[in-house]
Amino acid sequence: MTKFRKRVVVLALLVFFSSALPVLFAEVVTEVGADGALTLADGKKVVLAGIQMDAEGVSVLRVLVHKQDLKLQLLANSSPESAYAYLQAKYVRFPVKINEVPGEQEVLINEFLVKVGAAKVDEAQDFSRKAKLLKVQEEAKKKGEGVWSYQVL
Repeated sequence: MTKFRKRVVVLALLVFFSSALPVLFAEVVTEVGADGALTLADGKKVVLAGIQMDAEGVSVLRVLVHKQDLKLQLLANSSPESAYAYLQAKYVRFPVKINEVPGEQEVLINEFLVKVGAAKVDEAQDFSRKAKLLKVQEEAKKKGEGVWSYQVL
């Protein structure tokens, strides 16, 4: 195989595999609707994949993401358009040391909301992180977090 053909094959493989990868993009959230739908700065509306929220959960979401720059991973073939949302969060370890610089961590908002009991997994949906979110939900149930603190099991 000539060098040119090898390059063409490698380029074709790169194009093929890159089209299968999820697209991540950053966007500022301008509004959080009563149903939890996020309105982005470009006017696009997306919902968080794999979760359901009541009014309290939507309030928690609003506090977390309103006017924040999120990294979104859109799910293919979803209607309405759904996404995994990532937020770059700062944290401080306790006990706090003088002049300690806060650390940063990327937080998957969909998972965080389930973990604190502000959302439930939408078990009727098929999505790539369903098994992980169901595990997180079971842990939240056992601890009696959020909605699991007052719901009869």
